[in-house]
This record gives sequence, C-alpha cells and structure tokens, in this order.
Amino acid sequence: MPHIPHHLCYEFGPFRLDTGTCVLTRCGNTISLTPKAARILLMLVANAGHLVEKDKLLHEVWPDTFVEESNLSQNIFTLRRALGDERAGPRYIETVTRRGYRFVASVRVVGAAENHDGEILLPAAVEATPRPIVAVLPFINISGDQEIDYLADGVTENIINNLSRVSKLRVMSRSAVFRYRTKDGDPRQIGTDLGATAVLVGKINSRPSGIAIGVEFVDTATGWQLWGECFDCHRQDILEIQDAITRQLLATLRLQLTGDEEKRVTARYTENAEAYQAYLEGRYHWSRYTKQGIEKAIGHFRQAIDLDPNYALAYAGIVDCYLRLATNYLPPEDDLPQPSPELLLDSRTSIHDTDEPDPKVKLRFEWDWKGAERELRRANELKTDYPSAHQWYAAY
Repeated sequence: MPHIPHHLCYEFGPFRLDTGTCVLTRCGNTISLTPKAARILLMLVANAGHLVEKDKLLHEVWPDTFVEESNLSQNIFTLRRALGDERAGPRYIETVTRRGYRFVASVRVVGAAENHDGEILLPAAVEATPRPIVAVLPFINISGDQEIDYLADGVTENIINNLSRVSKLRVMSRSAVFRYRTKDGDPRQIGTDLGATAVLVGKINSRPSGIAIGVEFVDTATGWQLWGECFDCHRQDILEIQDAITRQLLATLRLQLTGDEEKRVTARYTENAEAYQAYLEGRYHWSRYTKQGIEKAIGHFRQAIDLDPNYALAYAGIVDCYLRLATNYLPPEDDLPQPSPELLLDSRTSIHDTDEPDPKVKLRFEWDWKGAERELRRANELKTDYPSAHQWYAAY
C-alpha cells in the first residue's frame, strides 16, 4: 500500500492549509494564526464533515495541561474571524451544541505519495464532501392577494422543518433565510451569501380553481436548475404538495432516509386540511408581534381546534398567544380550551420535529412550579438545541 507522507495541503474555498508548516493562506496571502488556533483548524479540516468532540480538541491541542473550555471557544472565535465565518449560518465551522465542532465546507486534500521503492508518484487528491447545505428561501406571493400570504410563509417553514429531520442534510434556519422574504434576488448569489450548496426558490399564485405553487431547486456553484415543477392544486391539498416537494428535493439530492427519518419527514399533526390552514393563518398573525395580530391568531387557533380537537399544535399556539399578551392582561382561566393529558404529552414530545410546539402547556395552565422544572429539564434533555426550552428554564 502506498505511503502517504505527512506533508499535505488542504484546500477549501479560497483557503489553503499546509499541514507541514500549519500556515493558512488565502489566495496566496498568509493569514496570521496562533499555533493553538492553527492546530485546532488542522484537526477540524482533517476531519471535515465529522464531529470533533471538545474533549478531544482540548486533549490534543493542550496535552498534559488543564485549560478552561473558554480557551477553546476563544480560538474558535479567532478562526471564524480569520475565515470570514459566522456562528449563525456557518460556511466553515459549525458548533454542535454541548459536544464540539464540525468543519462543514468541502475540502480537497492534495499531496504526494511514494511507492515501496521510495519513488515519488504524481500528486494525489482526495475529495471530502460533507452533508449538502440547503437553503429554503421564503416563498413569494406573486398574486398580489394578501389573503394567501400566510400560505407562502407556512409552506416555507414546514418544508424547512421537514428537511431538518434528515440527518444527511443540513438546512438553513428560518431566521437565516427570512431576511430575504421580500427580495426576489439571484438565488445563486443568495445561496453563496448563506454558504448553501443548493437553494429552493418558490412562488405562490392564486388561480380561479385554487392556487399554483412553482418551485425551482438551484445549484449555487453552477447556477444550474437541479429540479423544477409547478403544482396546480386546491388549498386543501397543501399538505400533500409540501410532502411532494420535500420528497422530490431529497430524491434530487439522492439522499436515502432511515425508517425513523421516513416517519418523521412525513409526520402530520392533523389530517384535517381546513384545520391545518387555520393553524397556518394563526402562526402567520402570531409572528406579526402586534396585539391585533395575536388576537387574530387566537381566533384562527380556536378554529383549528374546533375542526380537530386533537390538534396539539393549535393548543400550544393559543398558549403562545396569551403569553405574549400577558404583559398587558391575563385572560381568565376558563377562557382557555382544555386539552387532554395525552394531547399535552404529544405537544411536549413533538419538539423533536418542529420549532413551534410548547413543552410546557399544562404547566402554564396550572402554575405548577415543580412540574414546570421537571418538564423543562426533560425538554432540554430531549432536544438540547431547542432555544425556547432553554429560554423558559432560565425564566423559571
């Protein structure tokens, strides 16, 4: 088997990292790094696409020395600044909460190999490609009919949530993409700005018989259309259309789902199309952050519950509304719809699958502080990167 010498170079984006000298360059210009930062970068790049645990980084970079974890965090900050990277929507270094870091850019390994006689062979190159990064841009309502704005936002969020359940795929968050909500820009440039390998662009138009949803999946490196389609449908078909878009996108990326992922990607919290539309309208008005919007949202959530009394997310939506109104007034307890204990449990455990559900619905009804602590701790155990659970545990 050929021997690969230690002196290699890693290339990613405009950067080149020499393993022999630990020197980082950008387009031929040297970037100053401390020896510790360079060593951390080397470990991350050498394991591109894979998680490198914090303990391993601390052990390898500071051997036989006890250092605070803050030293590692500071060096990661330094590296991100040197690479022009950001923690939110990273193009190079991704933080895996409480565990470590992952280098997420494509890396090309270039070096020389020797045969058994010690003769130098031609340079060898290996491509290390991590999980693809997809950005689902906010669907644009091109009809001029504000009555379907809620559909544009709702479809966008739910496709993001569906795709985020696939382990072999990385999906840009809602907060990262919704700043492009009113922009009809070049998807290739937007994808490059976000550090995404592919971008899904969608448009919604109203038709006499229903709605039309057009989608285009674009490779940000080449600008080529990977897949595109137009769906003519009725509003009650929106659940099926979201599923179809998700499945076709995954097929285009040639991603195979595990049995568990297949169930989670196709999971629905209601089979009632009208209840689902009412829920989407409720979330749309809730996200306006105005008193009038929240009051409208409560009406839509109540409508969703009337249509499907087992719709856990609609109960959680009403609680979210009253929490936001609580700075002005508190509604009487008998004004709140009372979900069953089983439904409340479903609302808590569903935080695995969506950004919206509330893990503390029953506790907010009853002001049960011991129960609140127990459930909040459990919510953080179930999903460590669920921000709301950390926020409300801090408030508790």
